[in-house]
Amino acid sequence: MKGNALSWQLLRMGQAAGKRAGGGRVRAVALLLATAVLALGLTTVVASYATYDGIEQRTAARSPQFHDAFPTRPVTALAKPAFDEIEGRQFSLVYVRPLSPHMELPPGIDRWPAPGEALLSPKLTRLLQAEGALNRYGSAVGTIRDEGLASPGERYAYVNPTDRQLDKQSAFPIVGFGDRGMPTGDVRFIADRGKFLTALYLILLPAAVLAVVALRMGSAGRDKRAALVSALGGRWRHRALLNFGEAAGPVMAGAVLGALPALSVTVLGNVRLPWIDYWLSSSDLRQRAGTIALTGLASAAGMLLLACVVHRPAARRKSRSTRLTAGNSRALQWAALACPILLFATVWGPAQLDPSHSADLRMKLYNTGVVAVMATLPCAVAVCAAAVGPQLSRWSRRTGDVGALVSGRHIAAHPGATARLVAGISIALVLVSQVQLKNAQFGTSAQAAQATAARVGHSVLLMSISDRLSRSQVDGVLRQLPEGVETLAVSRPSNPSSSVPARIQGPCRALRALQLTCSPQHAITPAQRTDQRLLETLRWVSPVVDQVEVQQAPVLTTRSSTAPKTLVLVSADGEDLPEKQIKQLLRDELPVSSATVDTPGAGWLVGARESVAHGRWVLFFGVPGVLIVALAVAMANLAEFLRFSRKIAPVSVLTGQRGIYYSTAAWTLLVPLLASVVTSVIAASWLAAPQERPADGVELSNNVLATTSGALAALALVTWWCGSRAAVRQASDWRPFGE
Repeated sequence: MKGNALSWQLLRMGQAAGKRAGGGRVRAVALLLATAVLALGLTTVVASYATYDGIEQRTAARSPQFHDAFPTRPVTALAKPAFDEIEGRQFSLVYVRPLSPHMELPPGIDRWPAPGEALLSPKLTRLLQAEGALNRYGSAVGTIRDEGLASPGERYAYVNPTDRQLDKQSAFPIVGFGDRGMPTGDVRFIADRGKFLTALYLILLPAAVLAVVALRMGSAGRDKRAALVSALGGRWRHRALLNFGEAAGPVMAGAVLGALPALSVTVLGNVRLPWIDYWLSSSDLRQRAGTIALTGLASAAGMLLLACVVHRPAARRKSRSTRLTAGNSRALQWAALACPILLFATVWGPAQLDPSHSADLRMKLYNTGVVAVMATLPCAVAVCAAAVGPQLSRWSRRTGDVGALVSGRHIAAHPGATARLVAGISIALVLVSQVQLKNAQFGTSAQAAQATAARVGHSVLLMSISDRLSRSQVDGVLRQLPEGVETLAVSRPSNPSSSVPARIQGPCRALRALQLTCSPQHAITPAQRTDQRLLETLRWVSPVVDQVEVQQAPVLTTRSSTAPKTLVLVSADGEDLPEKQIKQLLRDELPVSSATVDTPGAGWLVGARESVAHGRWVLFFGVPGVLIVALAVAMANLAEFLRFSRKIAPVSVLTGQRGIYYSTAAWTLLVPLLASVVTSVIAASWLAAPQERPADGVELSNNVLATTSGALAALALVTWWCGSRAAVRQASDWRPFGE
């Protein structure tokens, strides 16, 4: 037979064998899903690079260029970058006053707004409209197009300040917009590229596990075919064509499905990612459309290559035999030996680096170590089980437990099968713990700020005042405060560790609102006897919280031309203050960023919300990763049911009793799975130790670990029961065919 004809014949034989082999349809589905998930993960990496590149390019194109960096170019405008928040999240806006009619415009806008006008991003426009505050920064006269935004969903604004808002002394002279300018916008709030890409291992590693499990499903039949082809004189090329023909169909279909989401974005336009509310830029992915398509093809090529590699023939000296022999487990033993070493290195190694100088390197080393531990942990469990197998067989001879005898010999001879069985559970526990750790919650200070808000709500506000403001400017704002708002001045000790209490001064009406005595003389008052709002305020403005110095005096003293740095605003009736109205008053009447007003400890909440937002990305990748691992567990268990039930079906002829199947399944399936749960809990706890920071809300939850362990233990019991029942049914149908 000619070479080409033989090749086509082998491909068709492989395709036919895949359809007719035991569990062939299950394996085809598993291969399709594994390839789809792998292609999805790899195209996500490409999409991430495209997105970050686009963000950096558009951010650089609109960055204000300070005159200090370009001293030879003429000044064309005064700029003042600022921050604000909406829905609890910070964002950037830039106040710009043009000084020349020929000022260069940043991308995404066609004209500069007049004083008192603003240009808003579409996302910010929608949010402000929902709050009924579209004119928060002045009359909204237009929107910024996508080419002027870091991402389609960015919250961003250009504002031309009024003369009252413009402080020429604090504004920066700029010569235009472009490279080497000051970056503003989302680039200041999103996680850096390295951390984001490192988080993708939460999808890529489970995808690799699912790929290996899918490829080795029904491996006994393929290994026999490989041994038969070798005995007939076939070489590695002929065996590869058989395996290629069997896997090609589902693998190619999976690659198309996996690459389809990223490719569809290039055609359909900007797409909003659910739950995390992030908009993918179609233009960014369109520039990498070719790379995305090639990545999908590379996923298929990698899976087909693995399909040809993982099914090795028997050893050379036995290759003429058609009997299936146990594979060489040397690689498995080396991986098992490496597991505890990698675990120790991951916990100890990164901790030796200085976090202030090598934070990024520490995180990369740690994440790499976690991936390596997850990859080798199933091998360690399998090798330990294989080592216990002979002992179990010897014990069964003394006790007469036939199930233990069969299982002991099986797990000793097939450590690879045990590794595939426990891989999903081993990885799932570590993966869940890492997802929970990286989903940072509120730290100690943020939790304290939340508690303060829960106790006093918005009935007390702290106003921070810049030393650039004069007494007359502050006095003008205080006179315009809404009715029912009382004002007091707070003087903090210059030394944060001082035992001197803070001093509160104000008019009698304001003092009485906080249940303080009204006297022109200085008086030390226990804080516990005062209004709860004052007690909460002291927690955030003074190192001494159990007492306060009180004096009846004007909020703004005539002896100084400057205003105090901190003012306390309280409601006379104890109800919530009109915070939005007061903030708008400061925006309209004072220079940009010269004064802020917020609830006590609100700054900690803003930072914590950013951390939580970053953690949502981890959940966005981690939850699918855990589901993929669960799918791998299901596939591996299904394959093990089929293989296990076929192997021990003839035992019924020797024993004549059905109880042996439950015993054999317990030792072969249940015990390794439960051992995997225990070892994974230990590994997850060890790996969590370097990352735990209770003060920052980063702490491994024992409830999460216990719940996950319980669920996996229940899954192990289900696996044992289903395996036992499958063996019983197979035994009932089994007939000898010359075995």
